[in-house]
Parts: sequence; C-alpha cells; structure tokens
Amino acid sequence: MRTVSTPVTVTRTGSSTFTASNDRGGRVTIAHEDAEDGFTPGELLLAAIAGCAQLTSENLLTRRLGQRAPVTVHADRELDERDPDRFGSVRLSFDVDLSGVGDVTERAKLVEAVERAIARKCTVSRSVEHGTPVEISLPG
Repeated sequence: MRTVSTPVTVTRTGSSTFTASNDRGGRVTIAHEDAEDGFTPGELLLAAIAGCAQLTSENLLTRRLGQRAPVTVHADRELDERDPDRFGSVRLSFDVDLSGVGDVTERAKLVEAVERAIARKCTVSRSVEHGTPVEISLPG
C-alpha cells in the first residue's frame, strides 16, 4: 500500500468545539449541530463527498458548459435504521443546467461520463463505499 501524507489536525478550542487545519492554512470549525458557524463531523463527510464529486466532474462539465457554468452539488444522508450513529446511504444531487448540451442522447452521455468518473476517481466516496479501516492510537 502506498503511503501519502496529507495530515489534518483537529484541536479542541472550546467545549465541544474543535478546529481542523491543514498544512496549507485551511481551517474549518467542527462542533455539535446546535453550534453556530460550525460543521458536524457528519456534515464534513458529506461536504468531502460532494466536494470530491465536484472536483472529479469539473473538467467534464466545464468542457461542455463553459468555465463559468454554475454547478452545485447537494449532499444528504439517511441514517441506518439499525444503527443511528451510522449513515445508511448518501445521496448526491447535481444542480446544473444541461439544456445547452446537444440533444437528449448527448446529455445522457455526459451524465454517464460524470457518474463513471466519480465512481472511478472520487477518493472520498470510494473510500466510504469500500469501508476504509480507521486505526486509532492513544499514548500509554
């Protein structure tokens, strides 16, 4: 297995409030769902899946729609009925106007290409779908 290190650090900044940061200066607040200006860990996972889908599909869509084409991806989840602390499924919904892409057949080909690219290249959704193991290490 190839090791790629892009560390993210999460530091406690208050009661049930944390800041995630990366080596490039990015920061995001993690908190309970009732806290303002923060994301829950589950929302961050949804954002990571939607963001990965956006990055993976961007070239395919902008090549056909133009660089300024507005594309929004909405991510939502259903909780597992047997285990409410686990996502049962995640749904991605693209908000993009494909009416300028040829005919119905051409639009269907573009949709298939986007879906295929995400299925093959989106590291986050592929990792979630395949159940990537998480190792935990505590001192002592």
